[in-house]
Amino acid sequence: MVGVLVSAEWLAERVESVRVLDVRGEVLSAEPRYQAYPERYRAGHVPGAVFCDWRNDFADPSADVPVTVAPPELFAAEATRLGIGTGTAVVAYDTYFSVLAGRIAWVLRSYGHEAAYVLDGGLDAWVAAGLPLEQGDVTPAPADPPHPVPERLDGLIDLAGVRGRIVEGVQIVDARSAAQYSGTETHARLAGHIPGALSVPYTELLDADGRFLDPDELAERLRAAGVALDRPGVADCNGGVSATAGATAATLAGAPRVEVYDGSWNEWGNREDTPIER
Repeated sequence: MVGVLVSAEWLAERVESVRVLDVRGEVLSAEPRYQAYPERYRAGHVPGAVFCDWRNDFADPSADVPVTVAPPELFAAEATRLGIGTGTAVVAYDTYFSVLAGRIAWVLRSYGHEAAYVLDGGLDAWVAAGLPLEQGDVTPAPADPPHPVPERLDGLIDLAGVRGRIVEGVQIVDARSAAQYSGTETHARLAGHIPGALSVPYTELLDADGRFLDPDELAERLRAAGVALDRPGVADCNGGVSATAGATAATLAGAPRVEVYDGSWNEWGNREDTPIER
């Protein structure tokens, strides 16, 4: 997934020819933890941007684990509704460390839609560049022809996939906070982390402006956490959202292949048959 990040200047030159998704929201400590902010979108967004509710769009409403990926048929229907066809370039942004936008871009790419990007620095980078905002709602025309139903998912893995990767010796990169990793804080029934997982809080991979650090600095921070950049990895978090920042950072730093555990701790930490380390 090299090349997933784009700058505000890059987007400004192409804003009329790409589908821009405003994925503003937040993950709170108190319930309901998952929030989306369409009212902030309406108050001002990148011109032509469509609001994307990360809690529901491209998510499986029937899943026991929240915000897990939609099945292929629903994914294709959601993409079509948002005006995304096979050849549509997509740029997603948020104001929350780029992890909500990152989740949407990761789902698109995992279903084979490679032209999916994240605005590095989010909406703040757009505003800081002195670029204009637009108010109100944008309702896109459905993609014509519709987005095809993808044949397979590649990049997001489920519980069985993670168990298989662990047997293979793949390294697990935990993107949650240090407190959640250690088990002093939890948002699941159980506290701790997947045995052997390495702690790399996603907020440490960004600079003060919310942009990803440069590849050399990312590599240095990942190596300091014990990540071997010549080996494939799996990133996890609470719900497969902030893990996309860890996976993107590892990819930018040169890791050969990184996947995201879709259910993450929302699944692993709420089961009886998953080992836990503290």
